[in-house]
Amino acid sequence: METKTCNACGCTFTPRPQNPNQKYCTNSECQRERRRRWQQQARQGDSDYRDNDIRSSKTWAAENPEYWKRYRDENPAYVERNRNLQQQRNQKQRTTVIANEDVSHALITPPSGRYRMAQILEDGAIGGQTWIVEITTLTMARVDEDV
Repeated sequence: METKTCNACGCTFTPRPQNPNQKYCTNSECQRERRRRWQQQARQGDSDYRDNDIRSSKTWAAENPEYWKRYRDENPAYVERNRNLQQQRNQKQRTTVIANEDVSHALITPPSGRYRMAQILEDGAIGGQTWIVEITTLTMARVDEDV
């Protein structure tokens, strides 16, 4: 029987005869990762699924208003990890230049025209929706303050 490599853990496994295209082993962590990846892909590519997912999450949150407070009270390690990660995100945001007053003086400016804008995910795939945007390059004479 042919063996394959699991897409989650990298271990070799023998696929079940009922599912010759099986890509994940039967380990519960790998199956959880398989479902997580499927759900992430469904959210990105299927607007109906995404809308239903958002609606059901809001309904659940409304029915369980104290859940996260209880969870944080019962899991101090989670709270500490989240606090550290948030501090790292805040620090990264502070060090990243979001806007610059010299942007219009860049050496390379895109020509005016219509462009397709899309989010590029870490794996290089296009995520979510794409938009058509129109960019108009504005040029302005720079006035030197020293003159």
